[in-house]
Amino acid sequence: MRLSGIAASPGLALGPIFRFEREEFAVREIELMPEAVEGELERFHAALEVSRRDLAGIRDGIAAELGETDARIYDAHLLILDDPELLESVERGIRAQHRNAAFVFRAYMTGIASTFDNVEDEYLRERRADIADCARRVLRHLLGTGTRQFDELREPAIVVAHDLGPSEVAMLPRDKVLGFVLEVGGRTSHGAIVARGRGIPAIVSVPAALQSVRTGATAAIDGYLGVLETDPGESALAQYRVRMERARVRTESMRSLEHEPAVTRDGHKLELGANLELPGEAAAAAVSGADGVGLFRTEFFYLNRTERPTEEEQYQAYRYVAERMQGRPVIFRTMDLGGDKVASYLGVTHETNPFLGLRGIRLALTSPEMFRTQIRAIYRASAHGRVRLMFPMVSGVEELHRALLLRDEALVELQVAGQAYDPKVEVGIMIETPSAVWMADALARHSDFFSIGSNDLIQYTLAMDRDNPRLAHLYEPLDPAVLRSVRHTVDAAHAAGRWVGVCGEMAGDPQNAVLLLGLGVDELSVSVYDVPRVKSAIRSVQYEALSELAARALRCESAEAVRALMHREVDRLLPSFLVQDRAQETAPQGDA
Repeated sequence: MRLSGIAASPGLALGPIFRFEREEFAVREIELMPEAVEGELERFHAALEVSRRDLAGIRDGIAAELGETDARIYDAHLLILDDPELLESVERGIRAQHRNAAFVFRAYMTGIASTFDNVEDEYLRERRADIADCARRVLRHLLGTGTRQFDELREPAIVVAHDLGPSEVAMLPRDKVLGFVLEVGGRTSHGAIVARGRGIPAIVSVPAALQSVRTGATAAIDGYLGVLETDPGESALAQYRVRMERARVRTESMRSLEHEPAVTRDGHKLELGANLELPGEAAAAAVSGADGVGLFRTEFFYLNRTERPTEEEQYQAYRYVAERMQGRPVIFRTMDLGGDKVASYLGVTHETNPFLGLRGIRLALTSPEMFRTQIRAIYRASAHGRVRLMFPMVSGVEELHRALLLRDEALVELQVAGQAYDPKVEVGIMIETPSAVWMADALARHSDFFSIGSNDLIQYTLAMDRDNPRLAHLYEPLDPAVLRSVRHTVDAAHAAGRWVGVCGEMAGDPQNAVLLLGLGVDELSVSVYDVPRVKSAIRSVQYEALSELAARALRCESAEAVRALMHREVDRLLPSFLVQDRAQETAPQGDA
């Protein structure tokens, strides 16, 4: 049986299933005698204190394993337990109602968690898991049930559960958990973030997963495609084993490329960067062989909270990334909010079509104080490393002028405050809309570089919603309209003496990366996982031949024709494991 969900953490796993069914807390409503109230209050505060110690221990463990930034997830849990309203409400309930702490506490936390159920924003909706995780921890101590969690896990297995809180993911025994599958959740949940940091393959949002599997049954999970396959046949098992062995060999073979440049066989050098979402990922980027960070998404500062981030906390995070990259460039993209990423405190009203609404630089320009705060933080970080600044979703020269004006105001504020920064920070823009493509010559006169955001450029060029499963077949990176847009952008930028990069999923495909190089692109930014794969592809080809290949691709009339051309001319040049990987990862996915 094949079940599909959201690929939350990459990797492959093969082994027996362990069904994790969460313990049910038997919380009874107990009426207290007046003289028992103070004792119950003491029990409540003792349970909170033990829970705090638990979380502090988990936090320290994650800090040691993954770094300080990922450990801050658990700071949010500690804040929940220290919430004055929580303390006051539960204490009042115990005193006024003469009811037991477990009953009052659970009622309060259930009410808080329910407020997240109907929130449209995915990032905020998934904070419900954090509330529930804290509630379970305190209830265990109030009821004296302890925690069985994964005590019954005797051998390495694939865990299938309804949900796992971030602290539970953090405590998963790495030698016993091959991967996990959850019925709920999203890629942005804290549990998914921790799984990626710990290198645990994970799939989330798999409906009815628990009732569809049995403990002990053999299963395979594909954290790249988001697929759980139970009781796979011998043929499928053999394929998974081959892929897992190939992944091991690939990892070993590409490890030797870590210190090698992304240069073609005839000496053409490409700058190869890594895409990052969290500061804690900088360590992985630094050892991946990347030339720098080609895209650092800063949205996480705004989406996992209910108030604006301060300049100081942003500065500390940006500084951390700049320092970890040790002189290699880091491109910080300013807040790309709106669309499917909306922070509740921004007051953005519902939009019928948010992807054509107030998003990217448009939203930033409506919040100039918040925008200047972020720009100041980025420039302050430039005193500690090689920093570049990039504005998202710029559709025309007027928007760029307004953004640069706010940048200049932020620099004046830094000068007045006596803050150090690099005055030579390169400032670029993302090319993500057809209007930006066709105004690229004018935009190049006012920016230092371009980075083509392939995900959105494809969506807007082909007039299709990339999140609509019914239109998935139309999302085509090799469509000639997309390729011609890339080439036009490159030509306009080079004419003005500017360099051009590409970030997004298109750049992470080794075959596409080779074609982009032939189109004249100077830099690619891909996931940390894809850095060695793309580097291996670039080092296998000759630039002179790629230029001629790109010219032929631009004359094609369909994506199918481009793909056939690439298959004939490029696949034979690439290492065999790259061609095999691509065939496997683009194979039909059943219900996925």
